[in-house]
Parts: sequence; C-alpha cells; structure tokens
Amino acid sequence: MGKSVERLREESEPRLRKLLHDLDLYRSPLASDAKHKVYRSWPERWLESIVLEEPAKIDALLDPEHFYSQVPALAAGDRAVPDLLGVTRHGRLVVIELKASEDIQMPLQAVDYWLRVRRHQREGDFQRHGYFAGMQIDTRPPLVWLVAPALRFHSATEILLKIFIAGNTNHPRRPK
Repeated sequence: MGKSVERLREESEPRLRKLLHDLDLYRSPLASDAKHKVYRSWPERWLESIVLEEPAKIDALLDPEHFYSQVPALAAGDRAVPDLLGVTRHGRLVVIELKASEDIQMPLQAVDYWLRVRRHQREGDFQRHGYFAGMQIDTRPPLVWLVAPALRFHSATEILLKIFIAGNTNHPRRPK
C-alpha cells in the first residue's frame, strides 16, 4: 500500500483484482479484521472520502453540491491545504479539518486554514477560480469544524474556542 502509480497492463491485472477484492473486504467500518493493512492505510484520506461522499454525515446543513477536498489556501506565498472546504445550504463557508488520530496541532492548524480561507473569501478568490459556482457566499466569517475520533487537543484549544464563539454573533453561547 502506498502512493505508487502503475500503468495497468495485462500482467498487472491480477494485482489490481486482488487490490479491489481487499478494498471491498477490508476497507469498511464493518470489516472483521481492523488490523489488516488495507483497513489501516491512509486513515485520514478514508475519513475524507466518507465525508465527501455524504457531507450530511457531519451536518445536514452542508451543501453536497459545493464541497471540495484539498483546496489550496495561500498566505504570503506559503501554500496550505485545508482537508475540506464546503458551504452550508445558506451559503456560509465551512473549513473542516480532519484527523484520524489524536494530534495536538489540530486546533492551531485549523486556525491557520481559517485565516487563509477568510482572506480568500474577502478577496473573492473562490468564485474567481470556479469554486461554489451559482452559490451566493455569505459574507460572515467561515465556520471551522474539527472532525476527529480523538478529543484531547492542545492546551490552547479552550482559548481558541472562546475566541471563535466570541466572534460568532449568532452563537447561543457567545459571551455577553
């Protein structure tokens, strides 16, 4: 398993058939062998594919027609790539950071992506580059969602969450 690319030829067809069989058998949440290499390979990409296939698994308000993977977000010549960028059915941008395992950098990484996406939003870059065609993007700051099975994060997470809540004028827990 890896990132190798191989042209399909007659002699490589049996390996492709075996890979497809293994994917069908082991790449499922219901697989009987969770230790199999196919089950454990590239877990974040697997999580990403599940969310891309059906964004409503995270939230029914996500618009499945306007949902993108690995959208470049630039800042001062530095390139970063949020895991997923989408929009709610009401046009609000959503930055989604995925982690398949615990990562204390997740909240800080999400803040970095949020800042970049906000700048691109203000400058109209997404529509100019063909994203969100036919969708009126809400001018409010993007939402940021952290999606992970592990819930222990960096010690600054609580502080960052309070800042996000304070900046969201529609949030019910917004400090007065």
